[in-house]
Amino acid sequence: MGNVAALTEAISLTDQILSVLDESDFAAVADLDARRQPLIVKAFSDSIDEIDVIKSRHLQSLNQQVVEKLSVLKESVLQQQKQIRTASKATRAYTSHQSVAR
Repeated sequence: MGNVAALTEAISLTDQILSVLDESDFAAVADLDARRQPLIVKAFSDSIDEIDVIKSRHLQSLNQQVVEKLSVLKESVLQQQKQIRTASKATRAYTSHQSVAR
């Protein structure tokens, strides 16, 4: 596989990663990324033509979108963890108060 074909396939896999991120399918993200990484290495192992520069920039843009989605998901998970900790503390306090009141 030449570097142009590798670059094209890496773009396709990155598009797929963006799709499965919308579904929060992290196992699929990991699988797709494992397949994509060697293609990225291959794509940039040789010099590239001007048309490939456009594809390279497209891949870079898609990668930025992946990073942004992962960042949003991470913040969401952290917020949920914080809410769970707060609810857990409130439950323990309530349970403790109920035990004392009896």
